[in-house]
Amino acid sequence: MNKWKISFFICLAAFLTVAVLLIYNTIDLGVSYTYLEQSHNEQLQANKVLGNLIVKGGSQYTQKDFLHLLRLEHPDEFIVEESNKIKMGWNVFVFKDNKLISAQ
Repeated sequence: MNKWKISFFICLAAFLTVAVLLIYNTIDLGVSYTYLEQSHNEQLQANKVLGNLIVKGGSQYTQKDFLHLLRLEHPDEFIVEESNKIKMGWNVFVFKDNKLISAQ
């Protein structure tokens, strides 16, 4: 056989191997993304449930009391108090008439 025929078949085998690996990688990433998205949606739903529990259990506390409790539990966390909101990381606690009405 000629040298170019040997080179052609080696390149063809390399190309097919790379193509199969790229297809496998694409399918694997798609499956991983689907599981990650599902897990994220479940976590968001769990956060809503916990937020509702916090609102029910924390309705007896005033905004200042709630801020004090948050700072006791998380002394290193950056906690911001605005007019009717307390922000801690991604969590936002909304108050109305000095009572907790929602946690986002």
